[in-house]
This record gives sequence, structure tokens and C-alpha cells, in this order.
Amino acid sequence: MDSRQLKYFREIVENGSMSGAARNLGIAQPSLSQLVRNLEETLGVELLIRTARGIVPTEAGQRLYHHARQIENYIETAREDVVNIGSEPSGRVVFGMPPTISMALSIPMAETIRIEMPKVKFGAIEAMTGHLREWLIRGELDLALLYDNTNIGDCSNSLLLTEDLWFYSAAEDWPFSTPPLEPVDLKAVLATELVLPSERHGLRTFIERIAQAHQLEPKVSIEMDSLTQIKALVARGSGYTILSPASMHDLVSDGTLVGSPIINPHLRRNVFLVRSSNAGVTLACRRTEETCREVVANLVARGIWQAQLPDKA
Repeated sequence: MDSRQLKYFREIVENGSMSGAARNLGIAQPSLSQLVRNLEETLGVELLIRTARGIVPTEAGQRLYHHARQIENYIETAREDVVNIGSEPSGRVVFGMPPTISMALSIPMAETIRIEMPKVKFGAIEAMTGHLREWLIRGELDLALLYDNTNIGDCSNSLLLTEDLWFYSAAEDWPFSTPPLEPVDLKAVLATELVLPSERHGLRTFIERIAQAHQLEPKVSIEMDSLTQIKALVARGSGYTILSPASMHDLVSDGTLVGSPIINPHLRRNVFLVRSSNAGVTLACRRTEETCREVVANLVARGIWQAQLPDKA
């Protein structure tokens, strides 16, 4: 079994047909069929089956496909590593971020990379963490920020920071006797008319889990899976919310919203920087990781992101 065979096998799986794969590879279909037979004989398992919808991999075939993609990426990474020694980072890097992080991070990241790495084509994708996790595993993203580092397959990860979640209100609609910026009790927060994402969203799951652990239940008056709409509703006095200061910095800075940290307990969650195992770890990708950490550290130092950076080893 060699890299050429694995490349051809991957092409068959992704096309779902021998003829389509043969056209893409520029080889005769019988040769491709023989290659599959040789692989199956070598490995002693059936790799592909024909269905009404085309060719699909067996469980063994799916595993071989996964390894084939990884091996191709490793080979490409090795090639780029050698070629790019001492050269300027270049190529495309696709970075996924949840909306609450993208609000603070995507623009300074894009601007910093444009200035410091002009040959890198940086693409930021904003989506819920469940989608980001799936795209990372498939290799459709190079990097992503996730709140949970479980169920990420072979993807590598490291702690980026631990952020606080705050309670937010319209400036003229503050519901507590204590003034904004003074800590407020979680029990009091959960008794207000909250505007939160639906239970499909990681933030809602996190809040529900903490509440349940303290035998509390959030009073959710409106469910909204759009960060922009949540902020607009709170600014109009149509409810309150729990979000990270980084995502609310713009409306707090102009005086539209006010907020306070939450205690009993503190609401804090980890943010992990995750690298896809199915995307090549290029020089551009590594430098983008470094840039992410530098930009985040700057946002924390300036007070835009209320968070704690991990201790340096």
C-alpha cells in the first residue's frame, strides 16, 4: 500500500463512482477497479460496496479513507515545510469562530494578518460550535475556537483563555439595587427576563448546566440564535442577557448597555484553540495560531476581553 493507491482510493470515495474518479485522475476505469481489488486482497477486508446511489465505503473503507486524507495532508505539510524554510508564510488559512468570539476577534485578526503576513489569504467563518467541530474534523477548517475540547477526533488543541460571562441590561433598565459593575448573584440573574440562544447553542447549554448544578432554572422569555438580535433586544429594554464582555464591548463603550460580573458562582468557560487533523499544518497555519494568541493577549490587556490567559509553562 503506497501514497498513490491511497490518493486514488480517496478520490473514489469522494466521487462515489469509479467513472467519476477515473475522469478526475485521468486513468482508465478498469485500472482503478483493479487497484481496489488489490487493496482489498492486501488488507483482507471489503472496502467498497455498490448501492443504488453509487459506491460507498464499508466501515473498514471509511477508516482507510480517513487515514488516506491524513497521510496526504502530512505529505503536503512536509513538502511545504521544506519549501518554505526561511520564506514568507503564504496560502489560505480558514479560521472558524463562534459569534460571541468573532465579534471581538475576527476584525483585529484579519487586520493583523493583512499587515504582517500579506501573502496569507485569511478567511474567518462564524458559526455555532457544533458546526465548527464538524467542519474541523472533516478538514474544511484549518483552525477554530471551541468552548469544549471533547469529541474533536484526532484534532489537536490547547487552552487559549478562560473568559468570564457577565449579566447585561439596557442602561436605563438596570433591574438590581446594586449599581452596574458590582457583582450580581446568579440566582438573581436567572430570575430576570432573559434573552438567550436556544438549547442547540453551546452558551445556553453551559448556562443550563450551571443552573441545574445549583438547583436553579433560568427564566428565558425570548430565545434568539442571533448574537446581533440578542444585543438589539437587550438594548431596546426587551429583556436581559448573559454574554461575554468581549461580545458586548461596542454597546457598553457607547453607553447603550451596562453589565456586571456574576458570582455565586462565577460564570467562567474555557476557550480552546483547535487545529484540524485533516488540514495540513503549513507555515501560514502555524503563524496564524501565533497571531491569534498575540491578538487575544492584547485584547485581554486592554480590557476588551474579560479573561484569564493560561500560565506560561
